[in-house]
Amino acid sequence: MAKKRRKKRKQPKRSLAILIAVLSAILFCLLLTLALYSCLAHPSTEAEPAATEATEETAARNERDPEDFQMEDGFLRYPGAQIGVDVSTHQGLIDWAQVKEAGVSFAIIRVGYRGSTKGQLYEDELFRDNLNGAKEAGLRVGVYFFSQALTVEEAVQEAQFVLELLDGEPLELPVYYDWEQIAGTSRITDPGLLPLTDCTVAFCEAVRQEGYTPGVYFNQDYGYAYLDFVRLQDYTLWLAEYGDNPTFRYRYDCLQYTDAGSLPGIDTTVDMDLIFK
Repeated sequence: MAKKRRKKRKQPKRSLAILIAVLSAILFCLLLTLALYSCLAHPSTEAEPAATEATEETAARNERDPEDFQMEDGFLRYPGAQIGVDVSTHQGLIDWAQVKEAGVSFAIIRVGYRGSTKGQLYEDELFRDNLNGAKEAGLRVGVYFFSQALTVEEAVQEAQFVLELLDGEPLELPVYYDWEQIAGTSRITDPGLLPLTDCTVAFCEAVRQEGYTPGVYFNQDYGYAYLDFVRLQDYTLWLAEYGDNPTFRYRYDCLQYTDAGSLPGIDTTVDMDLIFK
């Protein structure tokens, strides 16, 4: 008699279950990695200041009441503060006499900048025209350098470049260090990995040694996330916070309150500022 074939028992689909588990684990790790990268590459604007405890204890606080800022006749005003502008070649040729007549008391002029890709140093094309024109119109004048420094050595190089361009030119207002990241640049990927406070101090001390008053430009987010204000207390501080009621909690001496100002004598929009001392 022919033997009956035994029916094979169905085995559980273990291999499929294992595959699903492995894929799930890989997907979880991938999502976790992406989340961590996003946090590092795009720090929250609510980030606490560098050197948080020391900053909170020793950095001078902002004591201005936001309610004391008022918009009048197209200008943001604060008791005792002077109105000014900051300009570069982007504003084109400026009729400084008209700017002065409109009620502006000071100008902060871009002296130069470092390129954001190859890192070369450049003089602002209209630096000398703006410097001479603003002075002839009777405005108080300061300058700023747009930095892309990655190291302390590059910050010192930028300071020396500025000093050579100024060549002893007297200024009523500070020489400001303005470090900002430009989106999509190849030189800078994460400001949090750079010694920004060290670079700032190096630039400021270099210009101070030549008799100029050093200053630091920063926006509210950079001020909280990347700069140690304990080490910047000896410099003039220039805050960029747009709006009518600034809330930055540390001391600042100059405020850039808009990049969309309009003035006679300037054909483009222009940054508007207040100086408090």
